[in-house]
Amino acid sequence: MAIGHLPIEQYLPVVKLNEGLYTEKPIQTTGSMSIGTTLAVTGVATFTAAPVFTAGIPTGSFLRTVTDSALVGATVVLTAAQSGQVFNYRSTSASPSWTLPTAANGLWFTFTCSDTTAGFTVTGGTMKAKASATGAAITGTTLTHTQGTAVIGDTITFVCDGTVWRMVAQAGVFAAA
Repeated sequence: MAIGHLPIEQYLPVVKLNEGLYTEKPIQTTGSMSIGTTLAVTGVATFTAAPVFTAGIPTGSFLRTVTDSALVGATVVLTAAQSGQVFNYRSTSASPSWTLPTAANGLWFTFTCSDTTAGFTVTGGTMKAKASATGAAITGTTLTHTQGTAVIGDTITFVCDGTVWRMVAQAGVFAAA
């Protein structure tokens, strides 16, 4: 690597250790610097400007797809490929229902409320949640969010450990059967 016209080794007093570079004072450049392999930083990394990363926009588990329910309330059988998605119920006439896929470690699904004229149910395997965010623990194979307790913004997220679907985030009142 060179700074200006001199190799970096000649620019600052350095000692090479295990093919690495050691300096008594920090390396400072006024131009661009490119590292063509892995950069490991031990200690504190200080940036004097906001760092820019050019690896691209994260995909998969970082971007969440939001799927609105059928307006007439439908039963939707979810697949493992839909793990990570957010399912928004906005049914105005009948309660939508979602069926979770076969339990597998790492699957997770979020369900949200954006209409209070109907409730929704989630079915599949053993589910552990709470009656409310601070309420008693509930366990069952069907979770219900009723119209009578629905508030826009209610949400519940389940993560599967391979056997049981466990609530990891919740706002609102739910019942299990």
